[in-house]
Amino acid sequence: MSEKGIFSGVRVLELAQYVFVPGAGVLLADQGAEVIKVESTGTGDPYRTLKVGDGREVGTTNLAMEQNNRGKKSIALDLKSEEGREAFLKLVETADVFLTSLRPKALRSLRLDIDDLRARNPRLIYARGNGLGFRGDEADKPGFDASSFWARGGMSHAFTLPGNKPTPPRPAFGDHSGSMALAFGIAGALYKRAMTGETTVVETSLLSTAVWMLSSDITYNQVPGYTLHPEGGWKFPLMGVYRTRDGRLIQLMLLDPRPHWRSFCELVGLEALIDDPRFADNIARMKNGKELVSQIEERIIARDWAEWKPVFDAWDAPWELIRTIDDVCEDPQVHANEMIFNMQVGETNVRVVAGPAAFDGRAGPAQPTGSPAMGEHTDGLLTEIGYTSAQLSELKARKLAQ
Repeated sequence: MSEKGIFSGVRVLELAQYVFVPGAGVLLADQGAEVIKVESTGTGDPYRTLKVGDGREVGTTNLAMEQNNRGKKSIALDLKSEEGREAFLKLVETADVFLTSLRPKALRSLRLDIDDLRARNPRLIYARGNGLGFRGDEADKPGFDASSFWARGGMSHAFTLPGNKPTPPRPAFGDHSGSMALAFGIAGALYKRAMTGETTVVETSLLSTAVWMLSSDITYNQVPGYTLHPEGGWKFPLMGVYRTRDGRLIQLMLLDPRPHWRSFCELVGLEALIDDPRFADNIARMKNGKELVSQIEERIIARDWAEWKPVFDAWDAPWELIRTIDDVCEDPQVHANEMIFNMQVGETNVRVVAGPAAFDGRAGPAQPTGSPAMGEHTDGLLTEIGYTSAQLSELKARKLAQ
């Protein structure tokens, strides 16, 4: 297996903060791209400071930074200054991809819009992500996961049962969903450029990601009478959740019950229902759902999970035990497929999560390295593009680089 990832040789300039767009950058970095995180002088990415007292740290290690910025380089420049901007544009000349989360008006203010960068590098792929998309009256509206994805995109409504308080979002759920779309777009743009020589502007947003994630509900919503949350939650008894005596939850997922109806009835001791006309097919089971759910519940709750486990494990059908986060962290399948890996950050060994795509059997980086310190690679990168030691010293003395 090659130690080089599929994006080896690709240079990405990432002018982005927090999670959504940096999450796309880390997916590329994991697979070999050189991702240069461009940060402002002073504090850099605000996400660096979110570790203090809010549960995002192990010791002194900021887990949020490691998950979303591992394997990158960092350069710190004052892009509002002519000198800092020029240094950045010299880097643009060497790059394949510009990746940003800055809003359009901020990029216009910095004179780093598409035409500005393409003037220095006509082959540059320009990739950007924002809250609500890049057209329409609200293209410049600020957006985060909880607002643009979870609230505006319908996620909160879809995941909240009627009468309950709105279900709160999980940390970075929308961000990491959107980062996959952005990384996919960049991969497609690189392929197009390699095949045709043509460059592309890649765009996605937290709102567009939410709309895609809810595409089934959004398309089914045009069907008369369609409802997100069927009354009683028993519309599909064989795709329901059933509680064991010791409180564990079993998720059935018999989307097409026909191959499994008999074996399921035998498994739970409901052989009398196999030929019962009330449950003869899926339409009948839905019509008589309350009765069927009641009978299944009565059987499942009669045993602890330890008793059910060998029975369900031997059943070749789609079902799963609902797992806790602790369970997922220790899941042998997760580790066998390198979905989680460990890396050393200073004196701390931390657990991070690989991207969802594996290449030649590898999902994570060949040689994991932690996230860079702010401005850790400033000197090396500026020297590479022609800056002398004296010029570097002057930029730093004037706080235009760090």
